[in-house]
Amino acid sequence: MKKKIITIAVVAVIAFLGYSYRDQITSKVTNTPDKKAMQAQQKMSLTVYPLQLQDFYPSLSFVAKIEAKDKVEVRARVTGFLTKRLFKEGDLVKEGQLLFEIEKDQFEASVHNAQANLAKAQANEENAQAQFKRAQNLFKTKDVSEAKLDERKAEYSTAKAVVKQAQAELDIAQLNLNYTDVLAPISGRIGSATYSTGSLIGPDSGSLANIVSIDPIYAVFSVSENQLLQMRDFWQQEGSENINITFIYANGTVYPYKGEMNFVDNALDEQMNTMRMRVAFENPEGNLIPGQYGRIEMKFNQPHKALLIPTELVLRDLAGPYVYIVNDKDMLEQKRIKEGLELTNGMMVVEDGLNVGDRILSSHLQLAPRFMGQVINPIVQEYKVSKE
Repeated sequence: MKKKIITIAVVAVIAFLGYSYRDQITSKVTNTPDKKAMQAQQKMSLTVYPLQLQDFYPSLSFVAKIEAKDKVEVRARVTGFLTKRLFKEGDLVKEGQLLFEIEKDQFEASVHNAQANLAKAQANEENAQAQFKRAQNLFKTKDVSEAKLDERKAEYSTAKAVVKQAQAELDIAQLNLNYTDVLAPISGRIGSATYSTGSLIGPDSGSLANIVSIDPIYAVFSVSENQLLQMRDFWQQEGSENINITFIYANGTVYPYKGEMNFVDNALDEQMNTMRMRVAFENPEGNLIPGQYGRIEMKFNQPHKALLIPTELVLRDLAGPYVYIVNDKDMLEQKRIKEGLELTNGMMVVEDGLNVGDRILSSHLQLAPRFMGQVINPIVQEYKVSKE
């Protein structure tokens, strides 16, 4: 009986050990693929932008303000009542065009008075000249003294001086009469009139109206020191004649006429560290208006090769610009770069820090620090630069 019990116990232990071993084998077989699947699921799929050399046409863009080539104030040069205004406010006027008339009566009278004084002085001069000649003849025959001759000579000289004085007074009177016609000093667009007809105006009345020149017209802008150095590099390589300069309105419309650089300041602004520049545009229709804002775009006509990266993929911290790349082990890394020219199409030239073939992280940039050092699943995908 005791042997039978022992035999049953041994059989039970063997059976238990067998089932336990089978479960362990089964568990190993079944758990192994599950673990690999789990690890596969933990690989984050992120898109990358493959870096490569590309042809590009260097371009620069700056905020610009339209300024008139000339801006003048129309002023009265004599005092009188304003009798006529001979233009429509806001119209284009030509240089020399009559704009205002000032009452002429008193100035015409001054001219007549000056003419009379001149005639009187000329008559006195003729008489003095005749007396002087007579004295000269009499002095030769000793019929007049030398003192009398000198007296007649002085009278004649005085008479000539009076004629010159009267002529000057007539010239001034004629000028003042001419000033009653207020003419446009330049061609351009005239603004609103400050005074109405009937107003008493004069040199102290200030501006009667403003005129701004329209054609040509200037676009003024400032460039940073770095941009200035980049521009000079391209100018030296290509020459300034190979630059295509356009003005772009605030709504994105391109102005049809091309510009020409006509001024570069002689020093950087000490406060802003920028250089002031100016581009001249033809403006025959007057579509560019002084005070208007837009953008100046400079495009160089010769292509260049460089590593280009979307500007949006460049991040910055206190140490400077950097990007995230996926290395040859499919792990995320941070790389510092040296920025180059920023193009108008949303791309940027990378001068240093990256190589051809580098895979730049182009999605989930804000989450990138969480995946640093981890293996990811990189997906090469064309990157589209967003348009603001």
